[in-house]
Amino acid sequence: MNRLLRGGLCLLLATTAVCSLAAKRDLDYERLHASLNELTADPVLGTLAPAERALAEQAVQALIADTSGGKAARVYRVYIAERRVDIAYAAAQAANQENKLQQLDREHDRILLEASRREAEQARMDAEKQRIQRMVQTEESDRLRAQGEQSAQEAQAALAQAAQTQALADAQAKEAELARKEAQLAEAANADLRARLQNLHATRGAKGMQMTLDDIAFSPGQAGLRPQAKSSLGKLVEFVNHDPSKPIRIEGHADSRGKPNSNQVLSQKRADSVRAALIAAGVAASRITSVGLGESEPVASDDTPEGRAKNRRVDVILEDHPQ
Repeated sequence: MNRLLRGGLCLLLATTAVCSLAAKRDLDYERLHASLNELTADPVLGTLAPAERALAEQAVQALIADTSGGKAARVYRVYIAERRVDIAYAAAQAANQENKLQQLDREHDRILLEASRREAEQARMDAEKQRIQRMVQTEESDRLRAQGEQSAQEAQAALAQAAQTQALADAQAKEAELARKEAQLAEAANADLRARLQNLHATRGAKGMQMTLDDIAFSPGQAGLRPQAKSSLGKLVEFVNHDPSKPIRIEGHADSRGKPNSNQVLSQKRADSVRAALIAAGVAASRITSVGLGESEPVASDDTPEGRAKNRRVDVILEDHPQ
């Protein structure tokens, strides 16, 4: 009888120990930590949105590091951790999509440039073909005149045809030259844009240190950054990451041409494009505010093309005193 009693007591103690061990497991922590590990291990998304992943890791670790506040505080910490993990996934996926779009933009520009080169080469070949044909026609005309087998009218017609051929050859040669110059101008514009972005420097503004993107970073009348600008923002990213404690204010500006409402909308969209590019480069989205100020804060006269170009800008500001 005593043996049975001792055996039952041992079984009861073992069951209590197992239940106590299970109670110590934090299933919410394990679930969210596994989800975050899965994101980090992803070969594509794992290297993207590092700031959002770090915030998510802090929120998940808080589940086991902070047990104060009772059940309501626990539910709130779980909710925050879940949202942080969701944001990390969303930010990584958004950055991945942005990278794909940049790749497509670069490929699009490459195709256009190659097409321009091919058109120039085709025009040159056509001009050469016309030149050879003109030479043959001229030689034939001379031969017929020498032999006296061609009437004056036929000779004049042949000469007129030769003149037309020459005019066509000249026109095609000019077209080929224009296509070549357009390709050279496109390459020079891309090189100038990259050089300007690489030579960006910070200046002191009324709200803090700032860098300014010129109008050349955008296509005329468009809100999106040029592909070359997106791929050359290293100086700007380095500037805003110099002091991670400061918030970032992005201000879009326009010149006074056009309707004020349209100018404000375009300036806002351009500021949003720069914000998206910085987030894609790994800058924390929570630091960045983007606003469109339209034509309200010019830095030069709008009476000249140069002044209007200076007014069409985007200022990226490390705020000393957040608004």
